[in-house]
Amino acid sequence: MVATAGPRSAARVGGYGAHIVLDYHDPEWPSHVREASPDRRGVGSAVNATRGGAAPALLAVADGGRLATITGDPPPPEREVTVTDVYVRADGAELARLATALSVGLLSIDVAATRPLSDAAAALEDAVSGRGGTVLVL
Repeated sequence: MVATAGPRSAARVGGYGAHIVLDYHDPEWPSHVREASPDRRGVGSAVNATRGGAAPALLAVADGGRLATITGDPPPPEREVTVTDVYVRADGAELARLATALSVGLLSIDVAATRPLSDAAAALEDAVSGRGGTVLVL
């Protein structure tokens, strides 16, 4: 499995099972994915969760592959790659399962800052810009 992450998160992402972790700040990361694939054509499928990241991810996918994105800004399909814009829905039971996995150490989150709830907009900006996760407190 190949994944992208920032330098602070690379070890954590590798710990989740990624064999290769590339820095998403490097504009050449899609080329590195293609070079790392067995036939140098790219990966068969990719998932994107970063706004503006679906178009670069598409470059890492082999012809005829698949790309799923949750960001609402899917690129137009090309090279017979199937592009799917996945809509995320609220799921309290799944959120509880993830919270349990976090509490027992199966998952981890890199927390860059703690902010009051009134600074939620700034926290979102931090997350979107790649400055790390923020915990909001009452």
